Amino acid sequence: MIRTLTFASLAAAVGAPAAAQVVWTVAPTAADMAAAYPEKARAEGIGGGVDLICTARRNGGMTDCDVMGEEPRGYGFGAAARRLAARMQAVGVVKDAEVRFSITFAPALAKGGTYVARTPRWAALPSVADMQAAAPKTEGGPNDARVTLVCEVKAGGVLDGCAVDREEPAGQGFGPAILALAPKFKVELMSAEGMPTVGARVRVPVRFDLKPVEQAAK
Repeated sequence: MIRTLTFASLAAAVGAPAAAQVVWTVAPTAADMAAAYPEKARAEGIGGGVDLICTARRNGGMTDCDVMGEEPRGYGFGAAARRLAARMQAVGVVKDAEVRFSITFAPALAKGGTYVARTPRWAALPSVADMQAAAPKTEGGPNDARVTLVCEVKAGGVLDGCAVDREEPAGQGFGPAILALAPKFKVELMSAEGMPTVGARVRVPVRFDLKPVEQAAK
């Protein structure tokens, strides 16, 4: 029986590509955040968050940044966030426009090691045709399969060094299928919670929802 893959399962698993949010073309990496981490907070293992409002330059750079909110106070997160913001650059912003965004300092960043960006925003996903071509063509195979990759994020939000972390059911070829599509996934440079993705790891959960053609057409 011929089966088809519904794309909704992929979008639901990883989330649709980012929309109506600031898209950064230059943003801090995990190493940049580690270097900028306030020393007092680093020593005490404290994390924090800062809400900023900046003015956009003609080239999308940020200037005249003010701290609108800082938690907790007294650790230097606001000043550190302003220094980082001065090196950030966005696309699609108008000169002199106000740009509001957040930067989150997690204790894992202070250590300078690899951490998992838990809320990545997806800049690119495989197409329906990509998924259809990748799905294993086995007669009477499973109609539902789940795969999770763990990948490193390199410059530009490109995924690299991916490995299959979960494959259900195992041994049916779904893990290798998604692994082959890893180059088609791409993340934004900052996560939804305001943390850098470059230098971090991300989890890529994908669900194959395979149905007979006549059922999928309804």
